[in-house]
Amino acid sequence: MRVELASFLHGLLTDVRWKLAALLVAAIVFYAVRSKISDTVTLAVPVEVEKEPGLAVLKADPFSVRVTFRGASADLQPLTLREPRVVLRPKANDAVDAERVRIHQGDVHGLPHGVRVVGFEPESVLLTFDRQEEMLLPVAPPPLEGKPLRGRVELDYSPRFVRVKGAHRQLLEWKAADFHLQTQPVNVDGCVQSFTKSVDIATPGVAWQAEVEPRQVSVKVTIVTEQSTRELRDFPVLVAAHPGSKGSWQVLPPTVAVRLTGRAEVVEALTPESLVVLVDARRAPADEPDVQPILVHLPPDVTLDAVTCDPPTVVLLRNEEPPAP
Repeated sequence: MRVELASFLHGLLTDVRWKLAALLVAAIVFYAVRSKISDTVTLAVPVEVEKEPGLAVLKADPFSVRVTFRGASADLQPLTLREPRVVLRPKANDAVDAERVRIHQGDVHGLPHGVRVVGFEPESVLLTFDRQEEMLLPVAPPPLEGKPLRGRVELDYSPRFVRVKGAHRQLLEWKAADFHLQTQPVNVDGCVQSFTKSVDIATPGVAWQAEVEPRQVSVKVTIVTEQSTRELRDFPVLVAAHPGSKGSWQVLPPTVAVRLTGRAEVVEALTPESLVVLVDARRAPADEPDVQPILVHLPPDVTLDAVTCDPPTVVLLRNEEPPAP
């Protein structure tokens, strides 16, 4: 065992100057290559505060910090999706205290693998505290983006009020100003059907430090289409009979009024030539008058809310062919 240890030490110390020089060159090459393949990016990162119970942050100066990140280009790309944040842990436990908190690398959360923090600007944040209170604040109607394919939008949402925890003085200012919380917009562009979705309550600004419960409102979007009614008078009634049947049919009355109800643009686009109004005589008795309902056939790509006729029925009379001489 002693021989092996002595041999190891002899090999380690032999030409030690050359070995140290090789190690130094390897380190220089490693950091040179690393600096070539890595990149840096600087982002404005919001400041969050973990505070004592009963305290609220009235002001953070600044409310965001410019943080410089270093890493491979592929590792830096997810930064904007992960939304990194600076989480500070002040020592203050009194609402009248103001404290300047220094930022450390470990305070930056949400970093992708392979990315590290190399700088801050500024290196500290001044926090001003107030006592925490709760207040119900109203939520403004969600804004709409775009227009539906047809019709108009009617909107309903709930809850109309949400519970907000924040700095006492800030909440009093909002209440005095009749402040309404805003939500993320609802996209209705090209919609044809009504729907319901949940949208987030938007923060009033990047300096927002309050807590909101619930964080979302449920929005019911109803697409209302304008209806129109159009009446076509003196529309002739056709008779559907078996091929080769003898005799002819008389329809009383021979014409009816057709009333079409549906979306205005669809109703107005219909022409009399595109409609077929008929009565089915295939099961009608041949020796006596028969009352049959009127059938209206629309083009296959047309849908209406209602189609009615006046009168809704007609009388069928069969005229037998005179015997051959």
